[in-house]
Amino acid sequence: MRRRTNTAAGVILLAVYWYFVIQLTGGTPTNFIIIRDFARTINLSLIPFHDIAEVLTTNDVVGSVIQIVGNLVMFVPLGVLVPLFWSGWRSPSRTIGLGLCMSLFIEVNQLFTYRATSVDDLILNTLGAAVGWLCFLLVARLFGVDTRAGKWLEKLPIVILFAVWMCCIALELPTFLAY
Repeated sequence: MRRRTNTAAGVILLAVYWYFVIQLTGGTPTNFIIIRDFARTINLSLIPFHDIAEVLTTNDVVGSVIQIVGNLVMFVPLGVLVPLFWSGWRSPSRTIGLGLCMSLFIEVNQLFTYRATSVDDLILNTLGAAVGWLCFLLVARLFGVDTRAGKWLEKLPIVILFAVWMCCIALELPTFLAY
């Protein structure tokens, strides 16, 4: 019974976390069809560390810290929650790889939501997932974490992340259809 309660808590925490990440990063691409001049709306940066260097050279110190630390910290919960509640995701490569894939998902999504897409965000988000995994490792070593879980639970984090994204689209659908 305890394992089921832990899994339910993990599902709820991961779903709430992902909902807020989606809302914070620009929502969902339901307004893609509304975009008139798609080619002119793309803001794409593919040069690694270019945006970070640009942000660091501005006079806006607070904005720079928010930009860099925010992208890093945003994925720390993913790096902690997924291996904490699902033992199949406890290896660093799986957890950090999930962080990379989810960050890539967000960056591609931002192509369609009038937001900037940057390889630097991808790097910082993935690094945040790695920091989260290290935090999980520290907690697991200090307090001991039960590593038993059923095989079916291993796919649950991806299902939750996709389901929450689809719910966000459904919530925006009335606004989308009004256009």
